[in-house]
Amino acid sequence: MFDVLAYQKIESEIPKNVKILAATKMKSIKDIILAINYGIKLIGENYIQEAKEKYEKLNGILKDKDVSFHLIGHLQSNKLKTASEIFDCIETIDSEKIAEKINKICKKLNKKIEVMIEINFDEEQKSGIQLSKLDSLFQKIKTFDHLILVGFMAIPPIGKEEICFRKMHELKEKYKVKEISMGMSSDYKIAIKNGATIIRLGKILFGKR
Repeated sequence: MFDVLAYQKIESEIPKNVKILAATKMKSIKDIILAINYGIKLIGENYIQEAKEKYEKLNGILKDKDVSFHLIGHLQSNKLKTASEIFDCIETIDSEKIAEKINKICKKLNKKIEVMIEINFDEEQKSGIQLSKLDSLFQKIKTFDHLILVGFMAIPPIGKEEICFRKMHELKEKYKVKEISMGMSSDYKIAIKNGATIIRLGKILFGKR
């Protein structure tokens, strides 16, 4: 169940420029609608098939309430069309190949979509792009007419949160991007301290999955 009091407390304590994204993986339509009715403006889903099923039921309220639907999980190459159709923002772009394919799909859909580049801080088992390849991907995405590059996203290694958050802030300043999506239920305060503009909250708003 969506914890209204927890949400209101967090919202009252964070800077006005920081947006709360409700991470709704495995959460019911009822919970999501409740979150939206209490003021949540960003909904994030991890799995495209689950997101599609929810989108079909939520599309009306998303539009009526001006809520942005974000992909915050790994983007599978066989789900690019669906992702391009249902999401307003894809936060997990990590290769030129994927970016180019989404641009082509969105061109056919006559749609422009916001995207973020997911940064990987040297964790081989996780998705995201290595810092050494970031500039090349950033410059490439800027050439695509149907992608709107708004910022960077990251999930830092455990124990290295603040170091990585500081680096993300440096990247924001260097590349002059609008958004930095970082920080979750356990570390969002540190993320905000280091310049997060979007915090992705699941457990603290909905309880354990």
